[in-house]
Amino acid sequence: APHMAFNQRRLIMRAFINSQFNYCPLVWMFCSRRLNHKINRIHERALRTVYNDDHSSFEELLLKDNAVTVHIKNIQALAIEIYKVVNDISPEIMKLVFPMKDVRRYPGENIFTTRNVHSTHYGTSSLSHLAPKVWKILPPELKNISSIELFKLRIKSWNPKNCPCKLCKTYACRIGYID
Repeated sequence: APHMAFNQRRLIMRAFINSQFNYCPLVWMFCSRRLNHKINRIHERALRTVYNDDHSSFEELLLKDNAVTVHIKNIQALAIEIYKVVNDISPEIMKLVFPMKDVRRYPGENIFTTRNVHSTHYGTSSLSHLAPKVWKILPPELKNISSIELFKLRIKSWNPKNCPCKLCKTYACRIGYID
């Protein structure tokens, strides 16, 4: 690494490390906390190498790189897919994953059909359960954007503070997740 210029190190990080986790981002959303921690450690080590910085925290390195964690990128990718469904520009199969209510018949904030949840694996840990929650926390100025290109550009600056996913919830041993 000391024999490479900064731009070369950054290019290698983006080409290899970031591309690994940008492939199938909706699958990475439901990894365990342990795996998410490993992903963050890999990302942090790559940033330390690029910036030749052994002293800054992971958050400070992310700020230097103008980046977010892999998990936040995954939430942003989910928001893009939801936007496509809401604006009727997604493939038909995605409309089955994120079923919507008839907005004319049921107006309001909750525009997605919710299903009865009977298990964690196929219920609360599924895209169709998480998507309406992500859409709900999305700021109105993003929801009302008229073009997908502009939405994709603006969503990159959105960093959800109250992410509803399992990874972001507080977990207490022998008690469970605390809302």
